[in-house]
Amino acid sequence: MGVSDNYRPVTLSPIVSKIFAYCVLHKFEAVFESDSLQFGFKKKKLSCSHALFALSQVTDYFVNRGSSVYIASLDASKAFDRVHHTKLFNKLLERGLSGRIIRVLIDWYGKLFWMVK
Repeated sequence: MGVSDNYRPVTLSPIVSKIFAYCVLHKFEAVFESDSLQFGFKKKKLSCSHALFALSQVTDYFVNRGSSVYIASLDASKAFDRVHHTKLFNKLLERGLSGRIIRVLIDWYGKLFWMVK
């Protein structure tokens, strides 16, 4: 029996939405650049496994030399579900994304819904 709190709906976007997203990403690529320390969602095919490998290597290096290693982590599960979208859109405005594009995105995300049948 599943826990309803663990249920996460998946948005199925029509092809037009995917083409629009691709065009926005392509045209405004510089606006969407993220920190070099972020491993996921990068063109260079980096992933969480690369971050875990780096963590493992650094930890092994210090442990093998007699140091103690302390690690703090953050569970960001369901993070997108908890994003304050208004703040996110304001950040995109600050980075230079067109107000017209942002209005389209606000309309697009404002009409999303999900249901369980």
